[in-house]
Amino acid sequence: MFRLKLAIGLLSLCFTWTIIGAAHAAQFSSIVIDATTGRTLHQYRASQQRYPASLAKMMTLYMMLEEIEQGRMKPDTKIRVSHKAAKQPPSKLGLRYRSSIDARDAMHALIVKSANDVAYAVAEHIAGSEAKFARRMTGKARQLGLYDTHFTNASGLYHWRQQTTARDMARLAALLLERFPHFVTVWRLREFDYDGKTYISHNRLLNRLYGAMGMKTGYIRASGYNLATAVQRNGRRVIVVVLGSDSPQSRDRHVAALAERSLPRAKAIAEATLSAAQRKRAAAWLNRPASALTAKSGQTDSTQSWKIQVGAFAASNHALSQLQRVRRVLGTHLEMAEESTEPIEKNGKRIYRARFANLSEPQAFELCDKLRDVTPNCLPIGP
Repeated sequence: MFRLKLAIGLLSLCFTWTIIGAAHAAQFSSIVIDATTGRTLHQYRASQQRYPASLAKMMTLYMMLEEIEQGRMKPDTKIRVSHKAAKQPPSKLGLRYRSSIDARDAMHALIVKSANDVAYAVAEHIAGSEAKFARRMTGKARQLGLYDTHFTNASGLYHWRQQTTARDMARLAALLLERFPHFVTVWRLREFDYDGKTYISHNRLLNRLYGAMGMKTGYIRASGYNLATAVQRNGRRVIVVVLGSDSPQSRDRHVAALAERSLPRAKAIAEATLSAAQRKRAAAWLNRPASALTAKSGQTDSTQSWKIQVGAFAASNHALSQLQRVRRVLGTHLEMAEESTEPIEKNGKRIYRARFANLSEPQAFELCDKLRDVTPNCLPIGP
């Protein structure tokens, strides 16, 4: 009798896990599109609605980038933190009620930390309330042709009406890169410092998938593990979206496999031509205080006071190897550049930054553009 009960119990347990696994598998969907032509290179249930989780923050960032382009938001714009913003559940920065955060830090926190308190504060700053901001998000989705997407909040926290599709998220990712090409480097951020702490990106593919350009990860229990990313190699760029994976590891494996399979079939992209104003705006949001930007405004572009950072490493010999590798790739473009490995202390550990100095502003941006397929983390650094 005991053996019979045990067998029945094990059979019931296996049946339960089978049902749970099947239910979760039904949530999985994916798509790959050619970022140049918009052509679909792969799709699996790509038009079925899913919960976006923190992929919703891509639209929050789209709205924020529009505010920047229209001059209503600057890097040092103060975003006030309301009681509701401070009370948002994790992931969060832990902003205090009645404090403020600079718009530059807010953008970095949304991308790297996926901070829900920051998303709520940004929504209130732009629209007055998160509810009004969510309606704007949905309206913007319709304007952009994302007809299967509806937003109810700025962060992606669970709400039964907040849904999207893999196809719409891929389209949104492509539009972000197309509409704001000068902010491409921001999506590649692996870490940022705020209030004495260093926050590391949730997107592990930035370190593991050659050519990965970042974009956004997401997870809530109702959605599973989501990821939207651009991957660029040899002048070809694809957008990969995976929704509903059962673990971050399987999500990353799916994305990597889809990218490897699809990149050879993508069309070569046309190089984006950025204006001096666009370059200057992007540089200000990446790493320079507004005061530094103002101080430089009277100087010409020929000033050789810019640098590029091509990596940060735990060992100085690794940083030197990276400098040599980049110099081999760029050749005569770096004839007048001065290379250095700058040591810094971060969280009790020494890190060596591989940098080239003695560059003008246009040179710094041009060189990072040329290095996109070699080191996606190339960062122009102003004086």
